Amino acid sequence: MTRPRLPISSMLMTPPLLAILALGLAPLAIVVIWSFWSWDPLTYWIKPDLSLAGYAGILEAGRWTVIVSTLVKAFATAFLCLLIAYPTAYAIHFLAGRRLSILLLALITIPFFTSYLIRSFSWRLVLGRTGVINTLLLDLGITQEPLDWLLFSNFAVVVGLIASYLPFATFPLLLSMRRVDPTLLAAAQDLGAGFWKCLTTVLLPLTLSGIFAGFLFVFVMVVGSSTEVQMLGGAGASIVSVMINDVMRVANYPLAFAISTIVLAVIFGLVLIGNRLFGLASLFEDRSP
Repeated sequence: MTRPRLPISSMLMTPPLLAILALGLAPLAIVVIWSFWSWDPLTYWIKPDLSLAGYAGILEAGRWTVIVSTLVKAFATAFLCLLIAYPTAYAIHFLAGRRLSILLLALITIPFFTSYLIRSFSWRLVLGRTGVINTLLLDLGITQEPLDWLLFSNFAVVVGLIASYLPFATFPLLLSMRRVDPTLLAAAQDLGAGFWKCLTTVLLPLTLSGIFAGFLFVFVMVVGSSTEVQMLGGAGASIVSVMINDVMRVANYPLAFAISTIVLAVIFGLVLIGNRLFGLASLFEDRSP
């Protein structure tokens, strides 16, 4: 009697799934487990004694306010990126020709050809007291002295974050717009719908998955960023990634893992909500005839 063979698709999927489990999920699971362990000063390491000391430490020294501030920055950056990315993706897909769309995509991605450190530092040359914007305002007589709030502020941080992560909102929107059947827009126009009517009743509902995917990508990237905050936020600025790094320096590993677990829980919750409300999984559905 011959043994049944596994389908070819299952055999092909096994290696990447194992790689995802080993390189992605396993480290995250270890972080969650270790967040409940306790610190052993004798061995200078953690030991498997269940403890909530790491989570209790989040409420100390203003750490909870840093987490909330990070989530607010991430939400604001992701929202503003969508406001810019949606008309950009619309113009690239529906208005621009083939060559122009390639040029626009290149302009979006070219800044990523250089170091993220250089990209962040360049904004100091634009927003500083002697930067491009203040110099222009002074020359035009709009202001009598440089605007100090342009740099080393939450405004500067959000501007730097938007400049860094705007493509992560644009490309999911392009993907979702390419999956929209153009005959639906044509039918709406034939029935008398104007531009805004087509946008709000046809295009926006059909691209909700791309909207949320772009929001989620930017949100996750901002939560894990640190360079923009350190370069543009000033000495007193902080974010979750910077706080985790500071905690790791003093070897308080359970606290660092607890902070990471809280952030993971928030992101995982967003994924579940997005898939439930906006059909995030529809981005990966096969719609070929």
